[in-house]
Amino acid sequence: MPASSRKPATLRQPLDLIIPPRRLRRLAGSVPARTKPRRVAPLAPRPEAGAFEIGIRPDSIELRATDESGFFYAGQILASLRRQFGAKLPALELADWPAFPVRGFYHDVTRGKVPTLKTLLALAETCAGHRLNHLELYIEHTYAFARHPEVWQGADPLTADEIRALDARCAELHIDLVPSFSTFGHFYTWIHNKFPELNELERDVSADPFTWWDRMSHYTLDCRDPRSLELVAGIIREVRPLFRSRHFNICCDETFDLGKGKNRAAAARLGDGRLYVDFLNAIMAVVRDCDAVPLFWGDIIRHHPELLAGIPPEAIMLDWDYSADIAGTSAAEFQAAGRNYFVCGGTSAWNLWLPDHARAHSNLTRLARHGLAHGAAGMLTTDWGDSGHINTLGPVLPLLALGGAVAWNPGSAALRRGRFDRAASRLVFGDATGQLVGLLARATSAVRANWSAVCQTWQPPSPNVPADWFDAKTGIYNDVFKRPARAHAAALKKIRALVPRIETILSRAKPSDRGVAEEIRVGLLGLRVMEELYLVYHHRAGKVKTPAVPASAVAARLAELDRRLAGVWLRRNKPSELYRIREVLQAATADLITGKKRSL
Repeated sequence: MPASSRKPATLRQPLDLIIPPRRLRRLAGSVPARTKPRRVAPLAPRPEAGAFEIGIRPDSIELRATDESGFFYAGQILASLRRQFGAKLPALELADWPAFPVRGFYHDVTRGKVPTLKTLLALAETCAGHRLNHLELYIEHTYAFARHPEVWQGADPLTADEIRALDARCAELHIDLVPSFSTFGHFYTWIHNKFPELNELERDVSADPFTWWDRMSHYTLDCRDPRSLELVAGIIREVRPLFRSRHFNICCDETFDLGKGKNRAAAARLGDGRLYVDFLNAIMAVVRDCDAVPLFWGDIIRHHPELLAGIPPEAIMLDWDYSADIAGTSAAEFQAAGRNYFVCGGTSAWNLWLPDHARAHSNLTRLARHGLAHGAAGMLTTDWGDSGHINTLGPVLPLLALGGAVAWNPGSAALRRGRFDRAASRLVFGDATGQLVGLLARATSAVRANWSAVCQTWQPPSPNVPADWFDAKTGIYNDVFKRPARAHAAALKKIRALVPRIETILSRAKPSDRGVAEEIRVGLLGLRVMEELYLVYHHRAGKVKTPAVPASAVAARLAELDRRLAGVWLRRNKPSELYRIREVLQAATADLITGKKRSL
């Protein structure tokens, strides 16, 4: 990203950090930056893992910490000071410590995009740079299971050697790499490709066409078929040895089909909550036999609080809420029940070409304070890849940094929106103007079009989607018409106006950072062309008389998006399921050119 051309700071300038330390006292004098730091007696009386103190005096640099991770974080601060001040460091005393013991990043590597090992190793180093100590990769089918090649073939899965290499590097960076595998809901690919008989729904789906809708919303394992637990146990036992972590996330979220098929009678008799908890506990027993502590998403159990007492007390619940106002969190209820849990926010990047910074900022800052007030033991920032994972990693990095900052010190004034955006622009994107994150936030706040509606229009019809969800005249998914055309025209106008200002900043990117700049450019192109496509569809459906944008121009930009997306995708990721996104883009392009819907 754009490099700063600033000269080394004067000794009295403020420290240029994403989040300032909790305690800082400036002293007279300075010390040569090459002075070797000396570890002194362990830090006391702070009990928090990761806490540290730095003392810089004219004759020495001293470090204190509660543990090795604290010394690691202190070393990072020293490196930042050297970058800022150059040959001489200002004398000071500094102390810092984390609010949450567990501070994590949760990255989707299953819904279309599988990163290369190089990308994952770089991600781990980025997490460590923002004092995150917990990393999870969400996996449904994108691991090369030894006994199930039918499930992962064509997805370019992660391998055992890659996970071991990442695990080893994470250990060096004081990060707990935690396995995270679907074991109940979100079993689409397993059921579709190999185990149709284990579907809760009462039909064989193995011949159904692929759709992202079904992979997101279906299918759930038949929890009362002993073969389901046997399959899940095999998954857990195969991957558990790859991780040194003592935790294992079994997910068990969004079991949408539970009790709606083969187990309908049992659900009516026992309740779907009881069906859920019984299978959850059976999975947890396997995890405990593998010497690990289970984690699981709390979205199902929050609707059955009366069953909380029946879940093993050591299990950690993941209370997720991705809304701007955190209206759906169950933190208070989990605290009242005496349960161990983490709060989990999100980057608000899924189904979007660039992350919604404003929404994510509100979500993460509020959720961190809420979780701290209600006794949460940790906080995760999730980055999902719904509908093929069009969102690229580079533009998400300021929000990864925010997730680390709010989990470390959610009360810091440095996290206020404008102030954080300026700091992230400089320190994450290298933008000396401090404007880039704020400009991107304005662009994404303007967005009114949604990628998933385009996917619904151009992927084959799902047997689980009613026909009346589509416009009878055009076959276009009705969500395209939720807002009037003028709303999309206004969004397009705002995005177009911001692009030249953003491009001016991106044009100064260093050679090493041009990949992130191109990710942002592709994201901006995606924002623009989605709004234009919506406007074309409004005209086609007779919602407006005059087309706001010529269909031929939109087709040309869709083709450009298709080409450039492939470039940024392959820079960080294996080919995996890029082809599915390209199929949708190419079908939408062909339709604009020929007026005939192409069968996928």
